[in-house]
Amino acid sequence: PTVAVYSSADSRASHVTMADDAICLGPPSSLESYLNIDKVCMAIEQTGAQAVAPGYGFLSENATFASRIQEMGVAFIGPPAESIKAMGDKITSKQIAEEAGVNTIPGYSGVVRDEEHAIELANEIGYPVMIKA
Repeated sequence: PTVAVYSSADSRASHVTMADDAICLGPPSSLESYLNIDKVCMAIEQTGAQAVAPGYGFLSENATFASRIQEMGVAFIGPPAESIKAMGDKITSKQIAEEAGVNTIPGYSGVVRDEEHAIELANEIGYPVMIKA
């Protein structure tokens, strides 16, 4: 059986009407429904769901949610929490890609100390340079 979760604004959405069971998480505000980890976990417990497919957006890239699901003994259909954390950090994800032999854009993964350091790094990397906070 399939279980859908939804906000009150989405009660007639196709994922809700096509599911075997559906649990309303609350009002339309995503903070009060789809992003509320406690409410989603209560729906999992209430229905006895064995797996969670978080879809796209909302909690699909939330390491805390993935960890919580794993702690509940429920299968998370997505990357492990550790992978979500690593990919959420630009420096770590670039290091992982480089270690795997993936071509990356030349750059600097440390902290730029000051303007002089930035110019020195730009001259080493080559222009054009994009600086990102």
